[in-house]
Amino acid sequence: MKLTRKQLKQIIKEQLNQSIPDPKRDNILYHGSRTLFYGPVEPRQARDISGDPEQNLNAIYATENFETAVTIGMVKKGSDIFGVPWEDPYKVVIVDGEVRHGEETYIYVLPKDKFRNTGVPDMNPEWVSTEPVQPLEILRFPVDDYLHLIRYADEKDMKFWCKNDPDYVKCK
Repeated sequence: MKLTRKQLKQIIKEQLNQSIPDPKRDNILYHGSRTLFYGPVEPRQARDISGDPEQNLNAIYATENFETAVTIGMVKKGSDIFGVPWEDPYKVVIVDGEVRHGEETYIYVLPKDKFRNTGVPDMNPEWVSTEPVQPLEILRFPVDDYLHLIRYADEKDMKFWCKNDPDYVKCK
């Protein structure tokens, strides 16, 4: 069953039994992770096949889009993925890797004033901070409840990936 954004947000609210912080109303951003930790979120080196310098920084990446943040923690470490923000709801495509079935994904709610908007990508710009940022809140979600937000790459997806990363082992 395909859920609309409104239906998805209602389900999330019911699961939390509270309202989800809203980026525009609450001046916050979401950072998704497969790891639960306490303390500040630390910058990490990004690897993005786009070649855009804004997407390959040693930084914390965050988003205003809840679905984007949820998907980041849904795959195992070392998985190669890319986002397809033009699909509704937002989806992540797994080029190589696995879903973390039976585990949790974590959302770190971060203060927006610690970040700058990269403007990239156009449809769902990432926000970055090169300094550690203390979360305002940590939300937990079962990965298996959000499987509709992730899919494995098909032939069309692989052509897109290989166009942008021709040296990738599966593109040769």
